[in-house]
Amino acid sequence: MTHKKKVILSNQPPAKWRYWDFVYLNGSNPIEEWYQALPEDIQDTFDALLKNNQKTKHPLQWTGFRKYLHGGDLQKYGVWEMEFKGEDGLAHRLLGIFDGEKKAVFLVGCYHKGGNYTPSEALETAATRASLLAQKKAKTIERHVKTDS
Repeated sequence: MTHKKKVILSNQPPAKWRYWDFVYLNGSNPIEEWYQALPEDIQDTFDALLKNNQKTKHPLQWTGFRKYLHGGDLQKYGVWEMEFKGEDGLAHRLLGIFDGEKKAVFLVGCYHKGGNYTPSEALETAATRASLLAQKKAKTIERHVKTDS
């Protein structure tokens, strides 16, 4: 006697947000480089932010989501900004795009103070990297969310 297995396909979106780093075709990952340069307490704050936002339905409700950026290619590619603060008092920022259901791609890590980004070319870099992804001249790699276990 054979057993028939029913396969039920769901139209439900993924349960959790997944995060991806921008990566050049040569394998260089500027997001991981930015992350590794952060002090450990700031890394912990960033990791907690990703973990907390992972189950949020809409990214506009993410803790730290600031806004979509306007002007030129930033607007064309839908680049957005997320903020988190650490004990260093800096407003750390991550610039990214959305790419499909519950998929956020991080383009640039930076910080913002007094109306200025550091590095100063962060906005231009985000637009360039979004363009490279759209042209398939760059790739992404999944950033795994750290848990307490």
